[in-house]
Amino acid sequence: MRIAQVAANTEPVPPQGYGGTELIVSLLTEELVKRGHEVTLFASGTSVTSAQLVTVVDEPLRAGGKYNMLQWPAFDMQTLIEVENRQDQFDVVHSHMSWSALPVLDRLKCATVTTMHNQVKPYCEGIYLRYKHLPYVAISDSFRALNYPDQLNYVGTVYNGIRVKDFRSENDTDQRAGLLFVGRLCKDKGTAEALDIAKQLHMPLTLAGKVDKNDEAYFETEVKPRLENSDAEFIGEVNHDQKVELYGKALAVVYPVNFSEPFGLVMAESLAAGTPVMAFDRGSVREVLDDPKTSIIGSSVDQLVNRFPELKNINRNDCVERVQNLFSVEKMVDAYEAVYKSLLEKRG
Repeated sequence: MRIAQVAANTEPVPPQGYGGTELIVSLLTEELVKRGHEVTLFASGTSVTSAQLVTVVDEPLRAGGKYNMLQWPAFDMQTLIEVENRQDQFDVVHSHMSWSALPVLDRLKCATVTTMHNQVKPYCEGIYLRYKHLPYVAISDSFRALNYPDQLNYVGTVYNGIRVKDFRSENDTDQRAGLLFVGRLCKDKGTAEALDIAKQLHMPLTLAGKVDKNDEAYFETEVKPRLENSDAEFIGEVNHDQKVELYGKALAVVYPVNFSEPFGLVMAESLAAGTPVMAFDRGSVREVLDDPKTSIIGSSVDQLVNRFPELKNINRNDCVERVQNLFSVEKMVDAYEAVYKSLLEKRG
């Protein structure tokens, strides 16, 4: 098949640090090329791929600093113009660009599909409903249930996938110590609650992630005071190798999310490293984790603290096996290939 993968220009593909969607786009693109498909990747400059790369900006917008945020949508629109101009080259156009791509996708003559990586917010609700007839893929059943399941044209649920072997660590149980938090430091991801859990357990906690501009006030009022009064360390964003090392050294990853998590790559990555997860029961958490075989799940800080002793019963091989069976790159791409073929068959 001739397939276009379309990403926003905010981060490179794959990302240098944080960037869950961009990581998935990269893994999907590379595996499709490996399977013999003719793939074109529309992404920001500095992206690295074995597919044909088409870019309208020479550096990712967030890291580059050349353009302010008000200008960013103009580059995504230029990308979509390129997609439209080249549409005869594709059997399927697969968008990861959210609502902004929908008007252009609706005009294309080839098959299209949009992966819903983020929840539908009130400001873009009307756009999705205007283009509800276009094909959509959800990244978890819980996500699908919360985002207009009876109105949007969902053609499947495809879990995100990772290269499981890339997260294997040589560390064994005796070498692991402390807790780990990976992700954006923000209210949605439950950074303050992670610090509270570690403090109640009298355990060290490593915070690895970035603070977005929109989250700076939260960091100053909720995170910083807790950091100053705890055995916790904030180390900032980390690259893949650093993240794998952190997973391998941690006794558990804390994931006390305060919103309906669409998928949660951190949970899958942690399990792939043989590291159990302590999570709040939100969104996709029970689809990704298996309580009590690979995790402990609760609805409050106190519940997770009280269940902490159960971690000693978790077999790390069970954690890895769950990811291999459900959340590998191969499983993800198998599912997307089936979606593409179904869309093309419906078009005759």
